[in-house]
Amino acid sequence: EFLELSNEIYQLYGEALSSSDGQVVVGSDGKAVQPPPLVHRHKSNDGASVGNDIIHDPIGVEHIKRLFPGLLRVEVLDRKSDHPLRQTGVLDNHRFVKEHPPSPNAFSAVDGESLLDPTICCDENDPPRGKMTAHPKMEEVVMWETNIQATGVRKYPNPIGWVAVMPVEDKADVGSFWSGYTKEQPNLKRPRRVDETIGNQAGFMATRSQVEYFHNKACPGGFLPPFDSQHWKGDSLQRHSVEFWSGGFQLFGQCSLNRILPLEPRRFEKHLIYHVSNNKQRTAPAKKMIRVGDFYGQILTVKEKAIKFAKEAWGIKLT
Repeated sequence: EFLELSNEIYQLYGEALSSSDGQVVVGSDGKAVQPPPLVHRHKSNDGASVGNDIIHDPIGVEHIKRLFPGLLRVEVLDRKSDHPLRQTGVLDNHRFVKEHPPSPNAFSAVDGESLLDPTICCDENDPPRGKMTAHPKMEEVVMWETNIQATGVRKYPNPIGWVAVMPVEDKADVGSFWSGYTKEQPNLKRPRRVDETIGNQAGFMATRSQVEYFHNKACPGGFLPPFDSQHWKGDSLQRHSVEFWSGGFQLFGQCSLNRILPLEPRRFEKHLIYHVSNNKQRTAPAKKMIRVGDFYGQILTVKEKAIKFAKEAWGIKLT
């Protein structure tokens, strides 16, 4: 999946390079979808060059170069009877559930189960190794590194389609429809590099060509040592947490990469990374915990909100 999405991004990049205006547009049935108007668009209230109402806008070469597959760190609840997150209603009353209730379209119409498959990220036989949980159910898979309030959605040209957009620095944002955006309250502050919603991945992947791009072009001061001290405090010897280096914080920091997660369920589930020490569920604040299936449902709710917005504000029908 990582390579597939990387190749799709590269494909869009090639199409933009070969187009007359350096952009690619969203299409349907072989025809370009009417783009949104250029006037009366939302203006960012931070350092972003784009507003929070970017849904299916054309995208150019420079912005495509900043797209990168994202990852979500997850755990599977242990099955001890005293687990605080297994108490009645705890995970049902997660943050922002009233503002963004999970879409019914994220769950099976037959049995109400999440459309996501827990075995892709988290399968484990019985007896399990270490602190892992055997034969997990999707309702037991939880996350804590971000939430829907810091998330956006966007429809990219084929073959990528609809994606969730993870947090990124304001000045690096290439645009999405933010979950908190409304025309009635356009000045709400979008979470950017906020610790509790930054989306720590606890790891990253990259091909050799991507690492070369990071080092030579994307990352001021370089991605690999020796670093340019003009861009790295103390020539990168300034103290950073282990998560900064192992989680690739510099990628979605000064390297300006925008992490995306395809919304097709068979693809989305492949972006989940199992934190096999399985300890955050008991040490992180309970208010940060949410079932991944519910988070996915909230993202689909925001997607549906974006589709409705495009129809009502611009008269454009999206699917």
